[in-house]
Amino acid sequence: MSETTTATAVTPITITPSPAPYHHTLRRPGVSWWRGAVAIVTMLMGYLMVNLALSMAAVGIDVARGAYSMEDLQAGRLTLTPLMLLAVNLTAIALIPLAMLLQWALFGVRPRWLSSVQGLFRWRLMLRVALFVVPLWLVYVTVFSLLELPGSTPLDQGTSWAMLAVVLSTTWLQAAGEEYGFRGLVTRSVGSWFASPRTALLVSIVVANLVFMVAHTSTDPWLNAYYFLFGVSLSVVVWRTGGLESSVLVHATNNVLMFAMVAIFSNGEVTIDRSNGAGGPFMLLPIGMLAVAAVLISWWAGHRQVMSTGVVN
Repeated sequence: MSETTTATAVTPITITPSPAPYHHTLRRPGVSWWRGAVAIVTMLMGYLMVNLALSMAAVGIDVARGAYSMEDLQAGRLTLTPLMLLAVNLTAIALIPLAMLLQWALFGVRPRWLSSVQGLFRWRLMLRVALFVVPLWLVYVTVFSLLELPGSTPLDQGTSWAMLAVVLSTTWLQAAGEEYGFRGLVTRSVGSWFASPRTALLVSIVVANLVFMVAHTSTDPWLNAYYFLFGVSLSVVVWRTGGLESSVLVHATNNVLMFAMVAIFSNGEVTIDRSNGAGGPFMLLPIGMLAVAAVLISWWAGHRQVMSTGVVN
């Protein structure tokens, strides 16, 4: 199936979608290197602007309602309130339309082609992968939470149910937003710079996930290793399946279950510490889980012939 479109804000080019690997889809005659660079920079600038606006609004409301004082704000002693979590999630969610529109404007490829090489979000494929990923993650999160939250008390009347509501309603979309932004637009933009699909794959995985790691603003080497390898694992999944569906599933399952567990057992006091010393060898467990998920999904995709042409059998 092919379609012809023209870019709206730059010199018109013609793109005909073809069964190329996901990371190499935007590599076409007439596509200059600067389009990928502009796409990445514009997406990151848009992300920062949305984050600044929403975070300032959330902090202002939290200060006004007494969630913390101006002294706490000046000293940086802030807990993650439901409003702050909502602002973080909405910022990431904004990456979905932003990445789609940048792909359309700069590469002439319609938004729906960002989801997969078939030009649609393959719900059936994602649901099949969920049959083994979700149970696996339930066991993993339970074990990890028991190790990390000893002595915590379950949700009670003193806990903000709003935190759990925000997690269940928006965190899965936050995860999807990061996939469309980093494993989607950034990966494809970098991939468009190289004629060789293999070189494009290797360089795009490294660059996209270094950017993903830096975006989490951690100063801890263990956490940075986790964020980078988290992204690398999902990049392998995207490559093997030819789309973002399975990476969205893994990312969303991980984030929703983790944040829900924290919301339930934290008694309303939720903090995210990414400073030096926050991580440690215990991060090998989630890193290992992601590697297992990537291997399982890759094996499943190969077994069912899920790549450029989608699900064959």
